[in-house]
Amino acid sequence: MSNENLESVNAALRLINENSVGVLDKSFLSQSLSALDPKEPICIREEQSVEETLAALREHKIGCVLIVDSDGKLTGIFSERDFLIKVAKEYESVRLEPITRFMTPSPIAESMDCTVAFALNLMSHGGFRHLPIVDGDGRPVGAISVKDVVDFLVNTFTEDLLNFNTDLALD
Repeated sequence: MSNENLESVNAALRLINENSVGVLDKSFLSQSLSALDPKEPICIREEQSVEETLAALREHKIGCVLIVDSDGKLTGIFSERDFLIKVAKEYESVRLEPITRFMTPSPIAESMDCTVAFALNLMSHGGFRHLPIVDGDGRPVGAISVKDVVDFLVNTFTEDLLNFNTDLALD
């Protein structure tokens, strides 16, 4: 961040208590998950191997994939944590096994109109970092992570601070 931007952010922070700022002012937590603009999920078919699944994680630089049946309906999720806990120690002997053996079956999933607050509550109480988003037929249409929420908050907050009217601080 440039010195000029840093000075603007610092001036805005000094005034923060006198004004509402960014997503907090927009009742962010009451917004639907669509506000986060979830990316299209990477889906793996149930019969695909552990090796293919890991290749998809690496290729797309993501932390989880959604597992779907032949109709495209969500049946599971496989994350980096699943790899570490269930696969890593015996990878060579299981790399060609179907991913269904190691996925987390029947994950909690929500629709796009679920609120951010509800989604965060689910993830916090459930102890998971990724939430699949499905349509009315149970087919994945997105996925969000705790990181997506944090990134959205930080980006929006920083943008609002950089655009904050700091003339009040100069009076």
